[in-house]
Amino acid sequence: MTRYILPLLLLILVGCNGAKEEKLTSFGGKIINPKSKFVLLTDHDKFTDTIPLKSDNTFNSRYKNLKEGLYFFQHGPEHQYVYIEPKDSILIRLNTWDFDESLVFSGDNAEKNNALIEIFLDNEIDKKFLYETFELNSNLLKEKTDSLLQIKDTYYNSYKNNFPETSERFLSLLKIALTHQPYIFLEKSAIKNCLKKTPEKLVDNYFDYRENVNRSLDSIMFYYPYNQLVISSIYNDVYQKGVSQNSENITLELLNSINSNIKDEQVRNRLLFNTTVKHFFSETCNYNSQKTLYTFFKFSTSIDDKKEIQRLINDTKKIKKGDQLPSFELIAPTGEMVDVSKFSKGKKTVIYFKNHKFSSDEYVSSRINHLIKTNPKINFLIVNSCKNASCFTKDIDIKNQVRLSENSKAKEFLSSKFSRMILVDEKGIVKNGYTSLSSEKLNDQIANLEKH
Repeated sequence: MTRYILPLLLLILVGCNGAKEEKLTSFGGKIINPKSKFVLLTDHDKFTDTIPLKSDNTFNSRYKNLKEGLYFFQHGPEHQYVYIEPKDSILIRLNTWDFDESLVFSGDNAEKNNALIEIFLDNEIDKKFLYETFELNSNLLKEKTDSLLQIKDTYYNSYKNNFPETSERFLSLLKIALTHQPYIFLEKSAIKNCLKKTPEKLVDNYFDYRENVNRSLDSIMFYYPYNQLVISSIYNDVYQKGVSQNSENITLELLNSINSNIKDEQVRNRLLFNTTVKHFFSETCNYNSQKTLYTFFKFSTSIDDKKEIQRLINDTKKIKKGDQLPSFELIAPTGEMVDVSKFSKGKKTVIYFKNHKFSSDEYVSSRINHLIKTNPKINFLIVNSCKNASCFTKDIDIKNQVRLSENSKAKEFLSSKFSRMILVDEKGIVKNGYTSLSSEKLNDQIANLEKH
């Protein structure tokens, strides 16, 4: 009889244990007015999950071994952050027509994430308040930021008291979310001061806040507030050394500082690339910048970024200052094929080659229209690089626009993804072979074109 009872007891025990389901971590919710068919959840490291939307625009996914930390979720072109702990059941609800303002969290630990989104919205208000005081002296700036930081500190202590079980890891993130805006403001104010002809001596305790900043948290480098704070402080370190803004040395210093301070490979590569491109545009084809380019190629581990910089180099070499602008065909608004000389012959001309994939109409029209208004003697020509016959830049007079033909020889010097500007005199001689619409030197370059 005993030999039958023992297997029966084991079966009952196994059955009971099997019925007790382990609680998993879950992330889900509902998207109103969806912009795509999925939600992306990632920690920007080893974890990424693409969660499909159901027919009722809800989504849900469950995870067995999800680690505690900050995650990034994206739907359509917009994104936000969610803090998740093991065995949480977090739900979100948002309307894409008002993405950030409509976002609400519910479920386990909802108070953490609702606090983060509330701080995010408050920081937009703080940003306006702070930048209204941008021109104040360093002493008054410090007073303004200190008063704001006191408010943030009160919020932090209140949260900590109301939720005593909160992990130290989240409290560290909460502190960063609360303080980053004033800290970034102080960093950028110090940089702006360095760029003045006669910089002001900063108050002795100006940089005391840096004692509260850890620049080595790679696990949240994708968190935009933290990312911007670290980047601003690294740039500030270089500017505080007194290196001339127009010197190649400042770019070299920046590249070295980025490489030394940013351990996250993806972020480091992006910063190295952006800094090199900015130098490229500001120097407008200074071929004595070999150290900068060598340093970038040495530090960057991104093959794609290196290829893009090489394309920029190749493009600049094909049209240089003093060259005759080569002949190439364009498509007039009427559909007629016309040589570029028809638009530029006998006129001092600024030619802007616009890549519609990487340049917004809003920015380009605002900048170009301002340049047209302030330089009435200069001829402006916008060359739109796109296949669509109706692809022109919005809010710019059509008489200033053409399109690039599919087989135009201009593509030989437009291999990179970046838009580019070429300045030529009335004889078609290139006065500047490569500059950018965003270059700080552009106004001076156009003024020189007009004078000579």
